[in-house]
This record gives sequence, C-alpha cells and structure tokens, in this order.
Amino acid sequence: MELRDLKAFVTLGEVLHFGQAAVRQHVTQSALSKQIRRLEEELGGELFERNASTTRLTGLGRALYEDARAVVIQSEQLSRTARDVLGGNVGTLRIGFGVATKILVPAAIARFRAERPQVTIELNDLSTHHQLLALSEGKLDLGFCRLPAPKGWHALPVVEAHFVAVLPASYRDVRELADLVDKPLAILRRDKAPSFYDHLMNYLAQSGLRFRDIQYVNDFAAGVATAAAEIAWTLVPSSTTIEHPDVLTLPLRDGEACWTIGLIRPPHNKGPLIDAFWATIADMAPR
Repeated sequence: MELRDLKAFVTLGEVLHFGQAAVRQHVTQSALSKQIRRLEEELGGELFERNASTTRLTGLGRALYEDARAVVIQSEQLSRTARDVLGGNVGTLRIGFGVATKILVPAAIARFRAERPQVTIELNDLSTHHQLLALSEGKLDLGFCRLPAPKGWHALPVVEAHFVAVLPASYRDVRELADLVDKPLAILRRDKAPSFYDHLMNYLAQSGLRFRDIQYVNDFAAGVATAAAEIAWTLVPSSTTIEHPDVLTLPLRDGEACWTIGLIRPPHNKGPLIDAFWATIADMAPR
C-alpha cells in the first residue's frame, strides 16, 4: 500500500469530486482514478460509489476514511519534523560551561532561541576536565572549555581570562606576587577543577616563587571569603564575581597567568543544531 494512494483516497473522500481532488493532488483525473482503483484492489472492495453526477463514499470507504486520514496527517507531520530537525530548528542541545562564560553563554542562548524557539537547551555547569569527559562519553554536544582542545577536536576561541589575586584588606602594600610568598595561600581543591588547578600550579612553579603555607577551599566564593576574613589570600579566574568590601584585588596578566576559553566539540559531534549554535557563537566572538 502506497502513501500516495492513501493521500488520493483522503483527498477524494474530502471533496467528493474527481476533478477537484486531481487538482489538489497535482495529477490528472486518469492518474487519480488509477490510484483509487489500485487501493481498492489492495483492500478488497470499492471505496467510492460513482455515477455521472455524484461521488460518494461506500460503507468500506466511510469505515476506513478516518484511519487513512490519520495516517496521512502523521506522514505529513513526520516530513515537517524531519525538515525542522535537518534545519536545526527543533531538538535538544546539551551544552557545558563554566564561570568564565557565565555572561556569554546566556546571551548566546537568548539569541539562538529567538531564532529557534522550539529548541531545548540543557546547560551543565562543569569544569573543563568534567566537560571533556562528558563530551567524550557523548553526554554533551558542546562545551565551553579551557584551550587547547584535545587533538583533532574543533575549537572556537571566545573568551580571554587571567588569574586574579584576592587579598585581605590589610595587604595594601602588596604590589606583585613576590610580596605574598610568606602569606598563607588558599586555593581551589584539584578535584573541583583539575584544569584550573594544574594551570595554577604550573604558573606558580614557573614564577620561581615557593609558597609553603597552602590551604584548600571547595569553591572560589570560599576563597574570597577566606581573604575577607584575613585568613589567607587566594587566586581565582578573572570571571569570578568579587564584590566583597573587605578584599583587594591584584590582576595578574603576564603570559602564563592568561588563558583562552573556547567552544569545543569532538569530531563526531555534528549536525544542523550543533552547526547553528556554533555559527551563533562565531558571530558573537571577538574578532
């Protein structure tokens, strides 16, 4: 049984006129008649009573009409859904992000969904390390991660970041990192953000300075609070919100203190929806 024959049956059943049905189906009346006869042969009975002036559904035609109409409607919806999916207009996009893109990501999603309101966005606040794992395991489609990306992956640079030293208010005489060698330092635990921790340790090692009194915190907000309480100073990424009145900040912008965040995806992650979001970010990223 061919779908086009069912469409011919449904159209003729609606208008009950061979000429009008043929026009709607974009076929000749002869071709329409052949489609109806073929369907009747497959079903084992006549679907229409015809004479020179009228066309009516038979008992079999009336019994099958609604089911046939439902099949045609579902097939048309299937086609529309396929077009929407292939056009990147529907579906679900799973995106990983971190504190460095907390402003860019919401703005990008708002712009993206203004053009594609039927797309569902799932946001996951994860460190670069955990995003890379999720991307590799197929649990994320895209991620905003610290660059460089793994070899062979696609990457689009979007945000520049750097370390910021957050100091107790009493550290007014501090001008550079070397002034802090003898002060207690609070840093984020490695399991919370392995890529950040490793970069920080490498940066401190390359500075040639040895910080002996190190303690650990569970998040950047705790590090800022530790500095405000005069317990220790801390190092956070430049994207961290620092609004406490009892701390000072010392931006660090020498080479090793800076890094780039990019939108990345593995080579096997592709499709119209991913490509469309990628294009949105490319349009927003600084040139």
